[in-house]
Amino acid sequence: EKLAVSVTQEFPQHPFGWKVLGAVLGATGRKSEAVDANQTAVALSPQDAEAHSNLGNTLKGLGRLDEAEASYNQAIALKPDYAEAHNNLGNTLKGLGRLDEALASYSQAIEFKHDYALAHSNLGNTLKELGRLDEAEASYKQAIALKPDLAEVHSNLGITLKELGRLNEALASFARAIALKSDFAEAHYNLGILLKKLGRLNEAETSYKRAIALKPDDFAKAYDDLGVILQSNGKSKDAEICYRRYQSLEPNKLSSIISRGEILFDEGDFEQALRVLDSYDNITSRAIALECLYCLGRIESIYERIAAQADLDSENIRVAAISAFLIEQTKKDTAHGFCNNPLDFIYFSNIASHIEDSDLLIKEVIDELHHVKTDWELNTTRNGFQASVDVFKNPLEKMSILKQVIIDELDSYHSKFKNEACSFIAKWPSNKIISGWHVILKQEGYQSGHIHPGGWLSGVIYLRVVPAMGKQEGAIEFSLDGPNYPDTCSSRKIHQPEVGDIVFFPSSLHHRTIPFTTDADRIIVSFDLLPEAPKN
Repeated sequence: EKLAVSVTQEFPQHPFGWKVLGAVLGATGRKSEAVDANQTAVALSPQDAEAHSNLGNTLKGLGRLDEAEASYNQAIALKPDYAEAHNNLGNTLKGLGRLDEALASYSQAIEFKHDYALAHSNLGNTLKELGRLDEAEASYKQAIALKPDLAEVHSNLGITLKELGRLNEALASFARAIALKSDFAEAHYNLGILLKKLGRLNEAETSYKRAIALKPDDFAKAYDDLGVILQSNGKSKDAEICYRRYQSLEPNKLSSIISRGEILFDEGDFEQALRVLDSYDNITSRAIALECLYCLGRIESIYERIAAQADLDSENIRVAAISAFLIEQTKKDTAHGFCNNPLDFIYFSNIASHIEDSDLLIKEVIDELHHVKTDWELNTTRNGFQASVDVFKNPLEKMSILKQVIIDELDSYHSKFKNEACSFIAKWPSNKIISGWHVILKQEGYQSGHIHPGGWLSGVIYLRVVPAMGKQEGAIEFSLDGPNYPDTCSSRKIHQPEVGDIVFFPSSLHHRTIPFTTDADRIIVSFDLLPEAPKN
């Protein structure tokens, strides 16, 4: 640094010293000063493509992505075959969420520098994010062929192969990444996930522990998964430590299992389950505790708890669900007030009211969905596939149109119910942030009864339906009772969908699909309108 400074002092009008100083300052973390040095270099030599690229690098490091983009574009204008600038522009565009443009930049970098392993790797990362997994695999393999010792690329290839269902090949990729970089915590963690999926729990336990040892605060979900493994091996105390550590790192997220509480609930030991759940006191455990009290017949205690925790759980969707159920059962309001009569808030429309040729749009959306990664029998889905990515994050062309239809219908929905006195409407999210996925049910397929605890309002759009066969097959059924408090006398409504139907309802309303016998696919897109702010 002293040498670079002395050069700039000796030759203040020469850009070389300022370029060196900018590089040194950037490498030592003094990014704001590096920007100043690089800006001086650009001012002294405005035709120097490298100076513009260096400035882009420092601006990108500061998160000033729009300015970085301009600098890289200037470098490329001066030197069109500047592969490194094309690659870094791709990284910047990716950071701005403009993935298709990022792909074009990476491709340009590779065109000008065929053996540019990093650009092949970055291209693979972007293709993977877009769900184009076969192409991502090819890019990763090309990067590895050019530079076999890139541990991160082996790991990313492993993730891609796992998503493609080629698990043994994925295992080999993670193992290679770890062989190249033994302290690669992310690879150990991803290996643990895969081993757990394969049922090799002892090996998964080892991988999770190694990831946690390397980065104790970076892999919260590893504690949760490790807790499940330890509990299955009878190590309840160790499992408890893991669950609590997970919750300390991710207080706003739901554990895959609330320690012994849910297991005890499933076993019918409601008193012991209640004691364990009360020791957690989080958004999920408080709701399941109410379900325990219902199973114990202690209805008054539920009302007392809802009143005592009204502020904490005002937006707790699972509490809202059992609250609405109890109101119908007892004819007595609770203190919750999210949406006491959710069956009255079901709303129907159709894509045809927005799009002139709705059949063509639906066909094109289905075609696009063929490129979206799905998993077999995910969550509540039975005998079918469900998307494992958000179809509205970086949506494809036709999916963007469908997203806009949903946004427009949200306004119509709120306008219809705006005078209703409940927090569901009073605290309506001002930002229309939606998260979506699609579900393809096969013959005998269905979705079991559930709610959407992370949503505010939920919806479904029907792209392909099946015949009712006189038995309401393939219909959606709404009800107030839930899996943990079933009641055949509970109120319910059934809708037999037609192609293009749009159905909205509060996220606290239980719903399921009636199984169907026709040898056909039933295809829907579901979504959640997300709450205004994270829950407690």
